[in-house]
Amino acid sequence: MNQNRYPHALWSEVLPGLWQGGTDDYDVIGAPGHSPNRVTTNHFDAVYTLFARANAASWNVKEIRFGFADGDMTDFDPERDLYFAVREAHADWKAGKRVLIRCQAGLNRSGLVMALVLIREGYTPHEAVELIRATRGDIALCNNTFVRWLTSRADVDFWREKVAV
Repeated sequence: MNQNRYPHALWSEVLPGLWQGGTDDYDVIGAPGHSPNRVTTNHFDAVYTLFARANAASWNVKEIRFGFADGDMTDFDPERDLYFAVREAHADWKAGKRVLIRCQAGLNRSGLVMALVLIREGYTPHEAVELIRATRGDIALCNNTFVRWLTSRADVDFWREKVAV
């Protein structure tokens, strides 16, 4: 396990070209000033944003957004609401694009979607959680509801299916 419980970096590379992270405090809607950490083409080709208050990525960065709460999963249906983002993030990454999956702190919502991308790639749910914690920090995926769903309720075959629903 990573010795640092909370990640020091805004973004962490989970696998080559596949990143998980958060949103800079100054890169949110209504924040004063300008963030030095705005997502640009210098960093990523595609970003999957799961925090509704995050500013949009810069021009020429593909962005897919779906804001949902870091909570008990009653406000969204993972199979209905996350499948498109997971499928597209995986496809972009496999096509050689630099992909960022981000939320607010870069721990839970991004961890859930990252785990589903890893499951799509062939990892087991437990392997996906372990890899995320090893690369992002052991506090990643500290939302036990997300982890329980991933490891006991997620339909692995559904997430690996190559056909759109």
